[in-house]
Amino acid sequence: MRSSNIKRAVSLPRALSKLGFSSRSQAEKLVADGAVTVNGKVITSPAFRVDPLKDKISVKGDLVKKDKTFVYLLMNKPADIVTTRVDERGRKTVYDLLKDHQLTKDVGHLFPVGRLDKETSGALLITNDTQLGEKLTNPSSKFPKTYHVVCEGTLSREVLSELAEGIEIEEGYTTLPARISKMYSENNVSECEIVIVEGKNRQIRRMFEKVGFPVLELKRIAIGKLQLEELPDGKLRKLTRDEIDMLRNEKVEKRKER
Repeated sequence: MRSSNIKRAVSLPRALSKLGFSSRSQAEKLVADGAVTVNGKVITSPAFRVDPLKDKISVKGDLVKKDKTFVYLLMNKPADIVTTRVDERGRKTVYDLLKDHQLTKDVGHLFPVGRLDKETSGALLITNDTQLGEKLTNPSSKFPKTYHVVCEGTLSREVLSELAEGIEIEEGYTTLPARISKMYSENNVSECEIVIVEGKNRQIRRMFEKVGFPVLELKRIAIGKLQLEELPDGKLRKLTRDEIDMLRNEKVEKRKER
């Protein structure tokens, strides 16, 4: 006889997120409001655990489909757009750009993988594949991201070396080694490309400010080997099968923690 205390796989809000129905925070509200049933029983506890593949989960009477179609989109996020779903200050978000877009119709909940701050533009992966999203954003994965930086001042080799080796951007935290290339300076303004494997809040801006070279423009131009290339500001495109496989299978460099 099966025990009624069998451990379930994940919490109910997480299951709804994994199935692409909603974000976890939205799912928590639906559960708290009594809108979710599991095998015909209303569940109001966000800690209730389920097996997303075996249990019948319904929201407001509609069965949540398990045959989920994954969607992978690349967005060129413009500057002055925030990556939160709702902004308390009423600023435009990436979800405003997704809304009513032909590529996002009838695909359920989509989310950006990681964040770019409001002033930073460039490559932003949009998907409903929570497993891939977790892989790319997990700090232990050290997944590389490439940025084009424009900053004040004339960068010297000494400063570039300091940035590449690691900068203490807050007490007790020094950034991991970075790769810097394509450096160019003219009229007291410098440009370069930098590859980092972390995602600290405003990390690159803080790194350059720490060495006295404030960032004027910052754009993410690659996520792993996925290149932004000539995608226009605010536009979306589907990833190719090769690009999806590349993100799933890309090996990251092993780097020593400081």
